Amino acid sequence: MKPKRELADTELSEGSSEKRFCEPGTSDMMGQRPQKAIEFLEFELQQAQLNVQEIGRIIVDGMLEKSINDEILKELIKKVSKNVPTMANINLWNLSDDLSKGVIDSRLVVVGNAFLWNLLKSSMSTLRDKFDHYHFKMTTMAGAVQATSSSASSNSPNLTQFEFLTNRCQPGVHRVADDGIFVGIDLLDVYKSCVFRKTGDLGNKSKQFIKNYLAHATRPKCAIWHYSLRQSGASHKKWLQNIPEHVLDSLIHFQLSLAGLGMVELEADRDVDRGGFYMSLGDTEDARETTLTSMKMIREQLVTKFRQNVTDALNEAREMPFNTITRELMAPPRGKPIDMHHCVTWRQTESLIKRCELDPSKENLEAKQVLDYKLGLTYNPNRNPNDDEDADEIDVEDVK
Repeated sequence: MKPKRELADTELSEGSSEKRFCEPGTSDMMGQRPQKAIEFLEFELQQAQLNVQEIGRIIVDGMLEKSINDEILKELIKKVSKNVPTMANINLWNLSDDLSKGVIDSRLVVVGNAFLWNLLKSSMSTLRDKFDHYHFKMTTMAGAVQATSSSASSNSPNLTQFEFLTNRCQPGVHRVADDGIFVGIDLLDVYKSCVFRKTGDLGNKSKQFIKNYLAHATRPKCAIWHYSLRQSGASHKKWLQNIPEHVLDSLIHFQLSLAGLGMVELEADRDVDRGGFYMSLGDTEDARETTLTSMKMIREQLVTKFRQNVTDALNEAREMPFNTITRELMAPPRGKPIDMHHCVTWRQTESLIKRCELDPSKENLEAKQVLDYKLGLTYNPNRNPNDDEDADEIDVEDVK
């Protein structure tokens, strides 16, 4: 690195603009001498006046020494682009003021300008994201407050004042995590794939959305049969278990966000924050308290309603036959005949599970193994891939 970086204060000529290492900056290196090229670069970016040629020189020297690479520069850009004073220094006069003095290496100037241009673009992008998020939050909040105010004017909250709006949710935010059984999926994509009736209210849209999600939620899709949602405790049936908490929480929070009540400030166990959200709820303290109380109460009612919709949808999913050819869940037959050669129902599966519990004979256990394989719940390593899958016969004659 350049020798002048090691000069002491006593060696500086009078009136020199040389920087001192004790100057504060974003790197928390006050009173310390930079040791690495990336530290020199960060230190240079903290100065009141930027030297574009010096910035280019540090980058070039660091790359030649292999102490700076593209990833390191990107990380520094992310860090420094949040520093507003640094951004104010990137202007035409600061970048060109010293270029008329002494010998100028245009190659270093090009490198320095390119880096500062990327830095400026990153800062502008960060600022735009902040404004977009603020506008998104305020728009969502305004709609929720208006609906809540209309509802609060009556003796009992009116949930029909609320509606699902997709512009209240952002892509990728409400995504169910993949846990091996439940697949990773963006709930906003699932919601947009639904075709709702024009007259459908929030409750009906919630039911249809949840049913649509559960039909594609698991791997294989018939695995959803083994899940339920009870208000308290677990199911008395050993082969039914509660739907995972992370899936349930994602479903409920996504729908709350669609309704405009997904703000963390409305969570029941959260202390009231007297910040911008609270102050936007009304012009007086009484009005703000009334609106906040009403919003929390309606939110809890919606949570209860959404949980019940999940319970109902899980129960209905067990009425949907599984097609072993298409690997899809089919609509409930509702009395219509179904192709029992290629379809398996939950009643058949449950009957065989009960039979194995009452009589765990070799015959029953093998039948259960064949059924699980056919449903895709297990893998049979001893199976001949040339065998016809439909050749396996499952004894379900007792099921009507």
